[in-house]
Amino acid sequence: MKRILALFMALVMLLGVTACGKDGKSEKTPQTTTATAISTTASTTGTTATESTDGTTEGSSSATETSLATTTSSHSTVTVTVPSSSATKAPTTTAPTKPAVKAKLNGVSLSEYTIVIDDEALDYADRAATYIRTEIFARTGAYLDIVTDDTTPTKHEIVVGETNRSISKALNAKTEGLEFSLMAKDGHVAMEGDYFIIAAAAYYFVATYIGGTTSNTAVPTKATVCEPIQEKPDNFIFLIGDGMGVNHTLLPNEYNHNRFDSDAVDANDFTDGENFFYGYLFPNQGTARTHNVYGQVTDSAASATALATGYKTSNGRIGKDKDTNDLKSLTELAGDLGMNTAIMSTEGRKGATPGGFSAHADMRDMYDDIVADQDAMTKKYGTIVDCNYDYYTGMSITFYLEKAINNTLNQINQGDKGFFMMYEEAFIDKHSHNREKEKATWAVFRFNQAIALFMEFAFYHPNTFILITADHETGSLTDMGGVLTYGTGDHSDRVVPVFAYGMGTEVFDGQEIENVQIPKTIAKMWGQTLAEDTDEQYPPLN
Repeated sequence: MKRILALFMALVMLLGVTACGKDGKSEKTPQTTTATAISTTASTTGTTATESTDGTTEGSSSATETSLATTTSSHSTVTVTVPSSSATKAPTTTAPTKPAVKAKLNGVSLSEYTIVIDDEALDYADRAATYIRTEIFARTGAYLDIVTDDTTPTKHEIVVGETNRSISKALNAKTEGLEFSLMAKDGHVAMEGDYFIIAAAAYYFVATYIGGTTSNTAVPTKATVCEPIQEKPDNFIFLIGDGMGVNHTLLPNEYNHNRFDSDAVDANDFTDGENFFYGYLFPNQGTARTHNVYGQVTDSAASATALATGYKTSNGRIGKDKDTNDLKSLTELAGDLGMNTAIMSTEGRKGATPGGFSAHADMRDMYDDIVADQDAMTKKYGTIVDCNYDYYTGMSITFYLEKAINNTLNQINQGDKGFFMMYEEAFIDKHSHNREKEKATWAVFRFNQAIALFMEFAFYHPNTFILITADHETGSLTDMGGVLTYGTGDHSDRVVPVFAYGMGTEVFDGQEIENVQIPKTIAKMWGQTLAEDTDEQYPPLN
């Protein structure tokens, strides 16, 4: 199901309003946006979740609302307020003639163009179209309409994503990984990129071909394959799939979209239609070993501490070494450097992984100590700690989790020193402990949707580093004749995947490393050190 449709359904249910035509299909609301450049304001509503004594969560998570369609690049700070769905049907009356601007694209004034997306496009394309319109207006003064491809073609169009337009059929370039393509033909321009990669195409198009008020640029008339623009990273996003071994990342490949559980939850209800884990699109891939300080199978507390501090420790420790000495985390190091910081998880804030990045406790069940440290970190650094998003329907994931992610990104992407954030998908581990493969698959798909949002952000903010890994593997998931099967309900000592994107992340490619080398390498990119007494044994990567 398209995620934009899920959002629309959520809004309908919340407002108690139906918007259907005679055939029962939802109709789009006409566009009412003006060309006035204004700043956007995020609003937050919701209820507070409660947690049980074992660190699990009860109740509902806080629902966070923010404008998803007002992304700005490093080249401009102008935004235009738009509805979440910005494409409209063609007006029934003749639109007033817009004044031509001097800036040209392929010899045509930019004011003569219309932006086109597919009538059923994923919301990545919708936001890409809005981004392009916003940036064109900010740079040249031309304000372009956005329409869907069920409208009559106009003389000059900027086509975003696959559509029924003839130029989309002509743009048939072979792309791999995070590549995208673009071309010009017969007075039109088109760009294509799979899923969230359309954001990279939109940013590249604007940065390369949309100049100032008197610019005159030309998109090649031959299909061109390009890669996302990358800059020296200031923003660092650390994504952890709890319990996610290499074989867990293959669960989407195996999943049969016709399968339902007893609650009628279908993973296809909250995907983009993909059947693979998005990490495999990343250019740099490796693996990491996860044993604790004694060389034993780790628990989540020791592994989270290792990933946060660069120290291997004993099981149960939260932000402390085996002798219960406090360890400085990446979150604290970033805060000391003036960077904004955030911790997010689909489980409660008292969980071992969020705790490892935001607290110090002798044992993982010392929940009062963990929460007190998190509150102190928020007071000292302004750290956002936002957890408890365990949802399994497209509507709730869209309305709660995705809104929360975007709201957090909007908040920490302020100032000039960048940010550090950790995000955890906790339930790959929890369902694997119970050997519930289908539910673990849903958690992997949900993690995919979070990864997509973070990658979309990175494409619009090319000074962003993203790394995906796991704290450990859970379940000894094994390929048994083409069927992935659990061998146990416990943690294992198997290596876990590492996927990295951003300038400088090539040091992870093809490497099998110790998990503590990840935070040390990040700290090194900040010009800092972590865990100096173990640098010789497990040094940062060069």
